[in-house]
Amino acid sequence: MQSIFAFEGKIRPLPYALWSIAVFFSQHLVVRAMSAASTLSPNTDWWFYLVPLRWAVAHHRASDVILITALAYGLVAAWVLAALAFRRAADANINGSVAAFAIVPIVQIAVILFLCCLPSRVAARSPVADNVGAPSLAWAAAQGVVAGVAATLLAVAISTLVFRVYGFGLFVASPFVIGAMTAYFANRKQDIGGAQTALLVLGATGLGGLGLIVVPLEGLVCIIMASPLAVLAALVGGALGRAVAVARRSAKETLASLALLPLVFAAENVLETATRFDTDQTIEIHAPPEAVWRSIVHMESIEEAPALPFRLGVAYPLRGEVIGEGVGALRRGEFSTGTAIERVTEWIPNQKLAFVVSKDVPAMRELSPYQHVHAPHVVGYFRTTYTSFELLRRSDGHTQVVERTSHELRLEPVLYWLPMARWVVNENNARVLAQIRRQAERSVQAGN
Repeated sequence: MQSIFAFEGKIRPLPYALWSIAVFFSQHLVVRAMSAASTLSPNTDWWFYLVPLRWAVAHHRASDVILITALAYGLVAAWVLAALAFRRAADANINGSVAAFAIVPIVQIAVILFLCCLPSRVAARSPVADNVGAPSLAWAAAQGVVAGVAATLLAVAISTLVFRVYGFGLFVASPFVIGAMTAYFANRKQDIGGAQTALLVLGATGLGGLGLIVVPLEGLVCIIMASPLAVLAALVGGALGRAVAVARRSAKETLASLALLPLVFAAENVLETATRFDTDQTIEIHAPPEAVWRSIVHMESIEEAPALPFRLGVAYPLRGEVIGEGVGALRRGEFSTGTAIERVTEWIPNQKLAFVVSKDVPAMRELSPYQHVHAPHVVGYFRTTYTSFELLRRSDGHTQVVERTSHELRLEPVLYWLPMARWVVNENNARVLAQIRRQAERSVQAGN
């Protein structure tokens, strides 16, 4: 029995059915285990049975550890399902590109059922490749890298500019297919080995990212943030591409997988979903609520330098001021990427201020040699919808401030992006609260 992670060899219908069904439903068992360990109730709606690991996103109280664990297990399961699908395709003598479809949520269910029903077939004997006149290893490697870079630019352009989606297709399916193409063209005349293939896939992925900056379709910060997920998917795809080449299968085996990408992009465009999450942070300020209130309503410029990701382009707050008084008043929130316009919905002096965002700012300013980057994700794919400050007077005369915020995230896989979004929000909220405390305590010391 070969490793369930291997793409080499064949697997017959019954063992394939047992392994694939077990791997798919193991995700449900992982969710049950995590819900029991974390005391979070399992949500058993129909989405749970189709995409079980999204359960972690449905709970606002799910920790980042749970989200990352769910993501990691989902990627491992996708790898195994792809490997099993390719070996089942080899046994049934059909196009091995079906393995690319086996990694796509929901679609993978149909793929598993389809492959379970196919009988084993003996493939026609393939002629032994003649290496006379074959291109050198260096030339084959160069072909693989060029194919990978070209596929990167094409996939990103179609996903972001045509379908305007930043989802599973862009960050997982595309790198998987790109890795497969790179590995196939590098190994189609002679097997260069797993390690060398992995290096070429990494090189093509890196050059593809550089190409996105040159075009310009993306900036450096976004590429760095997405690279861990994309690199892993590309390496698994590279294993598939090498297996196709070693088996002396046609280039159609990998090129056909390109058809997967527009289908996934279109489906994500039609079925686009937004993930909403809330945060709350508390701080104690050595000042009465009256002084704290003034600091919230007219927040001065924040002098503290932000963390490195913010200095590289991620949006962070600079100052804020409410214009007018009472419900309906406007608040101008100055950020590093622009000015947010917010409308006051609750106004209880010295007790509570709440507002909704009427006009949000770009989530980041792309780090690029160009003044304008064609990256739609900087506007609207991560936005703040609501913020409130509650002031609680303590018995010692100090004030406890609770800041609550609500946000919307339209990036997939959300298990990957949500922990990052939470960190950004928490850092920015802590920055605002620290400024309010400094300003209020300074005004008390000055006798104002």
